[in-house]
Amino acid sequence: MGDRELIKLLKKNPAKGFDRLTAQYGGLLYMLIRGRLSLSRHGSSEIEDLVADTLSDFYLHLKDFRPERCSIKSYLCVIARNKATDALRKEKVAELPLEDAEDMIDVADDIEETDLREQLLREINALGEPDSEIIIRKYYLGLSSKDIAAALDMTPVNVDTRAHRAVKKLKKALTGGAQ
Repeated sequence: MGDRELIKLLKKNPAKGFDRLTAQYGGLLYMLIRGRLSLSRHGSSEIEDLVADTLSDFYLHLKDFRPERCSIKSYLCVIARNKATDALRKEKVAELPLEDAEDMIDVADDIEETDLREQLLREINALGEPDSEIIIRKYYLGLSSKDIAAALDMTPVNVDTRAHRAVKKLKKALTGGAQ
């Protein structure tokens, strides 16, 4: 079913339209979210919840969707990617390993630990994609460069290079430029 027909169905018969939307895009969204999240830390039920949230958000904001700008598929993929990224950011699985990011932590001896974490997360978010994603996966989730590379469609060497540069940027941001 094409985008215009699906939108008409969603407006005319929301239940039937939502079923069709789910049937048409649910599998794709599941695979996309699963690719961004680690199955060892996120169960299939959590991934299914994120898929349902993605589809619900699309339906609830249907009036904002502009079919002339992009397809439903593209729009849903952006929502799903953002939901998966948010899930990673909200996860408080492990502390930043001090041995891997010692340079970042050393500069904050006089800042309380919680303030440092908040400041560090703000600076990580400010790095932008894919650097913030790499830092979160590498230092917060403890994933290997190989696993990160596979999830982000990069090479492990590229992941390591971007991580090294991102850590330097974070150190500079946390120290106010002093090195």
